[in-house]
Amino acid sequence: GAAAGQAQGNAAASNYPGQVMARISRVPRPRIAARGAAVIAFSISGNGRLASVGVARSSGSNALDRAALQVVQRAQPFPPPPQGARTSFTVHVQGR
Repeated sequence: GAAAGQAQGNAAASNYPGQVMARISRVPRPRIAARGAAVIAFSISGNGRLASVGVARSSGSNALDRAALQVVQRAQPFPPPPQGARTSFTVHVQGR
């Protein structure tokens, strides 16, 4: 019935962030000799492409910031977000 469909939708929505992070974790990390971590903020549009992506907190290294942006960009396309799923995320990308 409708309740089962709703529960499945909720499960899909709550599993979605894990799917997004798994996709990002499979992208090879940049080998950049910079200390610190860049925090990348991004949001995903309905078709699974990036709606926006940017540096939320700089690592202090331009090269690392740029590489961190590329990690998120290369993870596309993401699974299309299910209804009710969170579509805005942040991810930390560490330097070496």
